[in-house]
Amino acid sequence: MMAKAAMGASKPLEGALEAFIYVTFPVPASYSKKRTEACLSGQEKHTKKPDLDNVIKSVIDGMDKIVFENDSQFTSIHATKVFGEVPKVEVLVKQV
Repeated sequence: MMAKAAMGASKPLEGALEAFIYVTFPVPASYSKKRTEACLSGQEKHTKKPDLDNVIKSVIDGMDKIVFENDSQFTSIHATKVFGEVPKVEVLVKQV
């Protein structure tokens, strides 16, 4: 749904593509204040599920035939998962 909104009336991208995916997860409510601060400052990394490769697959699959014709067009994918105050997924796809 978000891919369709972002693309509007544009046709799917052609040629070689590169993706940048930045995934932000909330800090679990059960974490102490000290651990929460460590998560939000980047001192503690998000190493729990979901696995980053599964998130990437879901994001790419959700854009198929909307943003691009086939996922084989990707020559490079850069992905990061972090803790943050607002959970979100930010995606940039560009032709290379």
